[in-house]
Amino acid sequence: TPLMQVRFLSDAFYITLILERTFMLKDKLGTLCNFILKYSKIAFPVIIIAAVAITVTIALNVGGSSDKQQLEQGTAETEAAPEVTEAPEKQEVPLIANEDAAITEIITRYYNALAEGDAETLNDVCDVISDSDMLHHLETAKYVESYPTIEIYTKAGLEEGTTIAYVYYKVLFANQEQAFPGYKAHYLCTDEQGQLYIKRGDNSEEVNEYFMNVSAQDDVVEFNNKITVEYNELMDAYPELDVYLQELKAQIATSVGVALAEQVAQEQENEAAGQEPEPSGEGGEQPPEQGTEQPPVEENVVLYASATTTVNVRASDSEQADKLGKVSGGTKLQVLEQRVNGWTKVLFEGKEGYIKSEFLQMTESAAGAESIGTVTATTNINVRSSASETADRLGVLAGGDSAELVAREDGWCKIKYQGQIGYVKADYVE
Repeated sequence: TPLMQVRFLSDAFYITLILERTFMLKDKLGTLCNFILKYSKIAFPVIIIAAVAITVTIALNVGGSSDKQQLEQGTAETEAAPEVTEAPEKQEVPLIANEDAAITEIITRYYNALAEGDAETLNDVCDVISDSDMLHHLETAKYVESYPTIEIYTKAGLEEGTTIAYVYYKVLFANQEQAFPGYKAHYLCTDEQGQLYIKRGDNSEEVNEYFMNVSAQDDVVEFNNKITVEYNELMDAYPELDVYLQELKAQIATSVGVALAEQVAQEQENEAAGQEPEPSGEGGEQPPEQGTEQPPVEENVVLYASATTTVNVRASDSEQADKLGKVSGGTKLQVLEQRVNGWTKVLFEGKEGYIKSEFLQMTESAAGAESIGTVTATTNINVRSSASETADRLGVLAGGDSAELVAREDGWCKIKYQGQIGYVKADYVE
């Protein structure tokens, strides 16, 4: 039909046109290939650079689109996330001036008992006091006039019914015009009857840790520093007071050591007396058996040692052993045994303890030492622990004071001094 003829002619036209353009493209491609082959050294690098540029451009567009998408998504998520409210920090309880009458009463009783050497009251207000601490309190009381200033500041304790009391005090010693400032922290507890007492026994690890944390708080540190500055300023203004305090501490430590040794010796003597056989006759002693002799009782020389610094006392001769406590420099202890492994067994608060020998200065008890005469100091003279000017000083023999002479050794006199053996230069005694 005419219509079919027209459509056929039209299709034939388009097919002819496509074939013509195909052959033209083929010719052009051939020409381009011949050009590339001819100038390959220049064409190939250009083609490679163009391909890389196209690849990078596409990658950047895709990456930028992805980053933008993620940023928009993240922003949306952040905006949609619920707000997080931080928990408020725990507020520290401030150090405040005490207003509790019961706390004032027990602290005042405690310090008045310290000044008066009232052992009964000290035992009443404290849960426990060791023998050495009690002896130290009673010996110190001999030199204390009063505590004219007592100020109490408190913080809550770890458990209910407990309080940490920080006490600022001034202590006035006999024959002194200046009162010495000081401070001490006490842990106050409540017993089953609701009565307060001062905790002197061992605390739990939790209580000790809490106590340390509270004492490290800014207001407590400032409180301690303020009193320390006041003390240092007093020592700077009156240097003789520092000398007085150091000699007083050494004197008290020596007296306490001697008292403890005498106490232990008395206990041992009582135990030995209790094991002796009862006399056979009325008021008479049991005679020795026929043919036997009673050996003479040999007096043993008792050794003492003074701590050269603050040092731990252990339950056995090992640095890993449990700590029984610690002693400050100048504290005198009875020596029970000196071991070759570098440790010394001592008598500590009525029981055996161990201290590294390098932190001890050995001294000899005067008990059992025979006197061959007396010496009198012609001036104030140092008493040393051995016949050497570099030995530890045990104290001072004042001019005009006398001491029992035990022996003479190379320009030194071995004397009895405060229950122990001491040495003075022979040039300064008669």
